[in-house]
Amino acid sequence: MSLKFKKDWWRRKEEDAFSFYDPSKKLFDWDSGRTGYSSYFVRDNQNLRSAAKMIGSMFRVIGVPKNFKLEHSIKKKTVKDDVTVPVPLAMLRDEEGNYMNHDTKLLDAFYGSSIQNAALATMQTKSEYTRTMNARNTDNVTMRELMYTLLNTERVDKKLADRFPGYSKFVQKFKQYKYDETYEPLDSNEHAGKRLAETVAKFIRYPAHITEEEVEEFAKPLSQIENYMKKHGFPKTSDDCDRQASYLSGVINKFIKAEDKKEEEEPPGGPGGPGSGDEDDDSNPGSAPSPSKDDMDELAKQLMKALVNPDDGDSSEEFAEDFQDFTEDMEEKKNLPPTNHDFSKDGTLTEGNIKFKKSDTDKDKYFNDLTKINSTKAQVLAKLFARKSKDYTFSMKSMRSGRLDTNKLAEAKQMVPTIYERFGQVTTNKINIGVMIDESGSMGSGAKMQKARQAAIFINEVFKKQQDVQLFIYGHTADESGGYGDCNIRIYREPGVNMDPYALGSCKARSNNRDGDAIYAAARRIRSKTTDPGLLFVISDGAPYAYGYDGQEAINDTRKKVTMAQALGFQVIQIAIEEEVPCDEMFDYYIQMTNIENLPNDLIAYVSKKVDKLIKEKTIM
Repeated sequence: MSLKFKKDWWRRKEEDAFSFYDPSKKLFDWDSGRTGYSSYFVRDNQNLRSAAKMIGSMFRVIGVPKNFKLEHSIKKKTVKDDVTVPVPLAMLRDEEGNYMNHDTKLLDAFYGSSIQNAALATMQTKSEYTRTMNARNTDNVTMRELMYTLLNTERVDKKLADRFPGYSKFVQKFKQYKYDETYEPLDSNEHAGKRLAETVAKFIRYPAHITEEEVEEFAKPLSQIENYMKKHGFPKTSDDCDRQASYLSGVINKFIKAEDKKEEEEPPGGPGGPGSGDEDDDSNPGSAPSPSKDDMDELAKQLMKALVNPDDGDSSEEFAEDFQDFTEDMEEKKNLPPTNHDFSKDGTLTEGNIKFKKSDTDKDKYFNDLTKINSTKAQVLAKLFARKSKDYTFSMKSMRSGRLDTNKLAEAKQMVPTIYERFGQVTTNKINIGVMIDESGSMGSGAKMQKARQAAIFINEVFKKQQDVQLFIYGHTADESGGYGDCNIRIYREPGVNMDPYALGSCKARSNNRDGDAIYAAARRIRSKTTDPGLLFVISDGAPYAYGYDGQEAINDTRKKVTMAQALGFQVIQIAIEEEVPCDEMFDYYIQMTNIENLPNDLIAYVSKKVDKLIKEKTIM
């Protein structure tokens, strides 16, 4: 009979898989209504090998350095400057090495395990990570190292939840997968000391499966541990984890010794003694032999593999070659935007099939379009952001530490302790707003291009003077001037490159459009300049078409690149102008625009809902 566990040591919630997930820190409600989170990034009909490559984008958002090597097993230890991050690709393969059918639950768990490994690598010092990986190496696990690893993993999980609450949702799925799908609890005939160790491990990592019987049987040691945990609080450092792990393993060892002593003192004829009639009763836990240190280390090894580590993978040469091919494919090098920002004399920058170009300007057309939109609405939205933006210092008087308050020299002579003042600063984080304008030939029909240009000008008027908003505006076309296969992106506004206030006046319909390449290249370019979260608006008629790029294949590619852009920390929103392809085939978020007059109201309603999560206040002392 399972206990509905509600009194967690660290106030984690069962509905959040006993994680430190805080929904107030989310930027977008991307997970709303989803039971399988990977469905946000990949379609259910996508094969597992290609779906797994999305982890490369996630790693870049988390901040895994380029010099970190990717491994398919945790068994390789860190040496010198060679830092490795395990990618448990073997989770997605069957015993014969073949990729299994798409399973959202399994893919969620794979993402969760990979993300957790990336967090462990990037949110600890090198020495801490080295210890983490050595402890997780099941060749040399002890009970103390198991407890340390469990505590330390929770510590890093909390850091992940604070910085990337969306990604921490996948770690929840990994926890649930390990416990609900693959975990096999110890037999009730095992020695009580072993089962106590298992119960403590569950208390730390995932209390959902703790039973009433376990709580009752181990009431005394669990009470001691709970009091200790509440006294010392959640471990904030690796040293805290080490001290708490030492205490926990000590309690388990003392319990085993007490159980052994109890066995020795049991009188003949008593429970479990000679003549009691239950000498051959294997259901009596007390009849199990006392575990040695080697036995407990073996148990620690089993629990480490069952509760923390993913599948160690296949060490065969064939698998190693496959893994190398997989990691090379993850880079998506052919669609990377420029890694430098040095434009040629003609104002262009090229890498691969992506060509960036500084735009021309047209002041007259800009002002002509400005008269046709409701600029008053733009001012309303701008004021909304301005009210949220804060940057000021403050002082706190009569403090016991800080800088000496020269107005309290008399009190200082009298040895009064509260003669100091401390200063702090309140600021709000920066966000980025990106805009992609479809400049394809199909946008030239009717008033489409004019609507798109006016929509971009409206967004420019809203955010161009906001101190806490970095604004990026691009136009894209393809196959321009006979360059078949090229994706051409004009920079209308970008900090440090083009801040011409009237550049958008030169926006016009041009040639074809490779929507997927353009959206992902722009997202990568913005991300190369800032790590701040943000929105990326795509103004288009939703008809991707270019040389060798059309039909369902182009639609699927655009969907893929949109999800890749979202994995970089953007919410991609289509502003659809008389769309030719249904919005939901390529985008998760969209505003359908048939009349430019409605756009200001639609944008205000949409962005107003996001402003509190986009702009977060922080205090620095």
